[in-house]
Amino acid sequence: MKIKTLIIEDEQNARKAIENMLTFYCPEVELAGYASSVKEGLELIRKSSPDLLLLDVHLPDGTGFDLMKKISKKRFKIVFVTAHDQYALKAIKLSALDYLLKPVKPDELRKAMNKVHQVMEREEQLNLQIDTVLHNINRNNPHKKLILNTSDKVFVLEIAQLVHCEAQDNYVKIFVREKDPILIAKTLKELEEMLTPYGFFRIHQSHLVNLNFVVAYEKKGTGLVRLKTGERLPVSSRKKEYFLKALQSFV
Repeated sequence: MKIKTLIIEDEQNARKAIENMLTFYCPEVELAGYASSVKEGLELIRKSSPDLLLLDVHLPDGTGFDLMKKISKKRFKIVFVTAHDQYALKAIKLSALDYLLKPVKPDELRKAMNKVHQVMEREEQLNLQIDTVLHNINRNNPHKKLILNTSDKVFVLEIAQLVHCEAQDNYVKIFVREKDPILIAKTLKELEEMLTPYGFFRIHQSHLVNLNFVVAYEKKGTGLVRLKTGERLPVSSRKKEYFLKALQSFV
């Protein structure tokens, strides 16, 4: 199956490099056009009905997020292309959307295309992801959200409602306030990277906690963290000093 693809990128050299890599490394991709601005991109999307957008975050007349806001029904997959814009990357990662860092490397592009080819996402899931990234990119909105995929469901959760995360073999169990736990196929390190900027701290090899839910530190052994939910979780000796400092600066 050919994947009809649009490149929306204002830097000519970057666009040409992506085009060449797609030609050499991604034979399943059918290039259907190019645009260099939000306005041109909207027109091209409406004319072409693409399967996939390779979408630059920063465009001359706005951002890739601005373009998304203008499209009500998104029947295409999106891979964002961005420089090291940390705020944009955080929003993209929380929404479970794919991205490529500039300068784009052939192996990373190939990996992204493999994911697109293997899972052409349902329209409902894509719209959830886009709604979430647009919600998170708004700097004035303190209630950030996270998308979690299980084998049969897609969850959209407020980060503030996540109590703690526990590593279980190749999975992580997410404990959510007043909800059943969710088991996902991710590593605790992946969640640590996403959630640390939002008040989470890894207290142990197996535990990542939301500092907002910590009510006490008990000095037993290397220490125990008591949460508002009544749970007690161990603190590793290696993490104890850093955890106490993080807790003091957080309060």
